[in-house]
Amino acid sequence: MRISKGLSLFVSVTMSLLLSNIPSVAFAEGMISTSVVVAELNRVEEQKNVENFLQRNDVREELIKRGVAPDEVSSRLASLSATELRMLSTQLDQARAGGDILVTVLLVVLIIYLIKRI
Repeated sequence: MRISKGLSLFVSVTMSLLLSNIPSVAFAEGMISTSVVVAELNRVEEQKNVENFLQRNDVREELIKRGVAPDEVSSRLASLSATELRMLSTQLDQARAGGDILVTVLLVVLIIYLIKRI
């Protein structure tokens, strides 16, 4: 029995594709891109950074003095966009490295709170 070149080529390419990982990757619906995972990890890290800062006693006392409840700050923090959260986290890191500029950071938190409230 003789098989034509065209049929032989078709069968070999089909078998190669089926034995490789290409069909599972091509038809995978639950795949998540790396950039999505990295962005989510960065957001979690930035949110932890801000939450750790807000857990300090002096920060809580200052927020209460200014009339902001700690529970409300936590809920507002969760509703921040990724850009706002990144900006706040960066400012906190700079404040820690540059000294104690607690008032500036609290003003930023207060401004974000007031903007969200409007």
